[in-house]
Amino acid sequence: MAKLYYHLFVVFICLVLFVSKISFCDGQNVVKEQKTIVGVNPLDTLTTDTTRIVDDVPLDIAQNRGLFIKTPDDKVQMRILGSVRYLVVFDGLNLSSKNSFSTYEIPTGNLNKSLPNYYNGLDQKRLGFEVIRKTKGDDIFIRLETDFAGSNGFRIRHAYGTYSRFLFGQTWSLFSHVNAMPAMVDFAGPTSSVLTRTPQIRYIAPDFLNGTNLTVGLEYIIPNLNLPDSIDAEKFQLIPDITFRIDKVFKWGSAQLSGVIPMLSGRNSNGNYFLRPGWGLSGSAVVNSWANGKWYFQGVAGQAITRYFNDLTSSGLDILISYNGEVRAPIASGFYTTYQYSWSPILLSNFTYGLLQVEKFNFTEDVAYFRGQSIRVNTFWDVTEGAKIGAEAI
Repeated sequence: MAKLYYHLFVVFICLVLFVSKISFCDGQNVVKEQKTIVGVNPLDTLTTDTTRIVDDVPLDIAQNRGLFIKTPDDKVQMRILGSVRYLVVFDGLNLSSKNSFSTYEIPTGNLNKSLPNYYNGLDQKRLGFEVIRKTKGDDIFIRLETDFAGSNGFRIRHAYGTYSRFLFGQTWSLFSHVNAMPAMVDFAGPTSSVLTRTPQIRYIAPDFLNGTNLTVGLEYIIPNLNLPDSIDAEKFQLIPDITFRIDKVFKWGSAQLSGVIPMLSGRNSNGNYFLRPGWGLSGSAVVNSWANGKWYFQGVAGQAITRYFNDLTSSGLDILISYNGEVRAPIASGFYTTYQYSWSPILLSNFTYGLLQVEKFNFTEDVAYFRGQSIRVNTFWDVTEGAKIGAEAI
């Protein structure tokens, strides 16, 4: 059994000023000084366009923040957004990931040895652009957002365009539950959370039935497989993953149901193609609680879906292959629950428990990942408008 493990994050999210009092990074959807946005009428249809498809997670730069630039004919609007994020980490073990915490990386048995270490980083900083082009029909919307947390430093977070009810490009997977994600300092989010961006084609049917929105998509994601040396085969995606999302807002909060049919494919040494579909279901809810409180819930289960879990992205557990050629797709399941409380308009805390489990077989190695769980405590303080300090203990 793994030893008690601790992990501490502290992040300072600071203001990036393109023009004084114009660009803010406060993660809140409250307009305090909309009059300071130069050249933008708050009631202009470009600024308040409701056809845009934007799923924001906590700590994302709010949609009403940034430097807005418009053409003289009011047909094109650009928003420039950015933030500088300074990360401080103290780690009880020397895990390879510093921006995020993954239970998969925790060593077990004799390998679980304490090695306290300290880390600073700036690769969470972000820069992005959004363009809205007004047409005779629906507006065309394009979004490009980057950070510096990739393997070579630079990484594309979002790169997509929308027109009418269609989206083309990379953004959050429909199997992700962005609206049910509590604010956290680390990138990964709660244990068992599903928060993945994929290249995709999506179609949305708003108010499909009694205020319920329906969205369907075709997504590309690299299969999460580790083939034994004894097996001569190639792995690739032959057919896109099929995803859907149903969501609705209620008086008490909101709820979402998502599904995915992942398609695992490849080609063996004889040149024969093989295709193995899986399945996945996830549900979430955000419930408004008593004064200044809020609950977050999410549950996920499925086969061949480990690539969608933040903890298991690179684990190779979508399919397990024994040395005698037995092929199995383990069921992965998990849930998390969060209670969030706002102490004041500028100070909030949340408390999260998360659990993730992967099915074991008779050929599964004893040191293989089976179950991970964590308790997280996060607190965020708005130091001033546009600057925030957050602390997290795991």
